[in-house]
Amino acid sequence: MVQPAVLRLIDANGNRVLEGLRVCEDIVRFHLVTPQEFRRLRALRHAVANSLNQLPARPSELLRSRASARDIGRDAPATAVDSLERLLLINFQRVKESLRVLEECARIIAPRRTADFQALRFRTYIVERNVILRLATLRHH
Repeated sequence: MVQPAVLRLIDANGNRVLEGLRVCEDIVRFHLVTPQEFRRLRALRHAVANSLNQLPARPSELLRSRASARDIGRDAPATAVDSLERLLLINFQRVKESLRVLEECARIIAPRRTADFQALRFRTYIVERNVILRLATLRHH
């Protein structure tokens, strides 16, 4: 049986990584308007969802482990963000950190899946680099 705390970590970070990718995807789609990077982000989001589904934790177990009302981090203040570009950077960082947590949790509950999350994290580095370089190019035109 998987420890409830590990399930909570997977639930929270699975949600966080997918939400962060969606924010990045939408900024690329509607602000940067770069179809190739949009497709890469969308494919990455789907690949993360698929890897989450491969873990030996059923969605119902993850939901049962969720304790949002008691989460001590729930009332952390949100900081103001001054631009979509900054929001993009913040969400890429959120994605990478969450993938790292998922990678470490996989070591506990599904060691063979650890490499999946590691590969997704490195794939995120590449997509992030391409998007940020594209953003820099757009700024200089």
